[in-house]
Amino acid sequence: MRGTVVGFIVALVGLGGGALAQPAPAKDWSGLYVGGLLGGTDNQSQVKTTAGSGSYFNATDEAQIGRAGDSDLSQWRPSGGLVGGYGKQFGKVLVGIEVSANTLFLDEDHSVTQTYQSLTTAQFTLKQSVSADWMATVRPRLGWAEDSWLAYVTGGLAVTRLKLDTTFTDNAFSANSHSSDAKTVTGWSLGLGGEYALNQDWSLRGDYLYTRFDKIKSSAGVTTTSGPDSMNHTADLDVHGVMIGVVYRFKGL
Repeated sequence: MRGTVVGFIVALVGLGGGALAQPAPAKDWSGLYVGGLLGGTDNQSQVKTTAGSGSYFNATDEAQIGRAGDSDLSQWRPSGGLVGGYGKQFGKVLVGIEVSANTLFLDEDHSVTQTYQSLTTAQFTLKQSVSADWMATVRPRLGWAEDSWLAYVTGGLAVTRLKLDTTFTDNAFSANSHSSDAKTVTGWSLGLGGEYALNQDWSLRGDYLYTRFDKIKSSAGVTTTSGPDSMNHTADLDVHGVMIGVVYRFKGL
């Protein structure tokens, strides 16, 4: 009985030792790295314009302008960027932190002209425009290494500069309103990707990153020959990015 127990313990130790003694991956992904990326971004923005509750617009006008001013803007654009970070590998698990910055080239607009339902002899025109040139992120990264391959997930803070321009005019009582506002807005990013090591220094990389930014809000008065009013505007931004590139790791860092 004693021999059986001792044998069982020896077997458990042997199994545990074998698990702990698994060979390390051929590539060590630890260290400081920088890289360049090329790809594209699908930029989607929901823009909304609503009329105020002053003396110019009536309830029918407010509902109509609200429908006309609810638009979805979308653009697919090429993008380039830089990425850098630091990671530490524990067995096959990699943990680290990463920063990135890339172009967006978002510049989309929407224009609509409608006849007033409350005054069929008059029309209004609403123009909306959203633009953003860049975005940046700071994200923790968690990866799994298998020989020359690394798969990872990532998520963290994002920031961009979002601009919203709107213009409203009509030929009823010469209504005119213009709003232009640009703000730095934050958001969050989630993504996944992979790398393939060409050698101990260089690797190929590809990833997908989804980013959602907070809304930008603005308002402006409406100038008319028949009483004052106001308009309110909002725009958000969602970015789907697909990028590929090369990464260089510094030895000993």
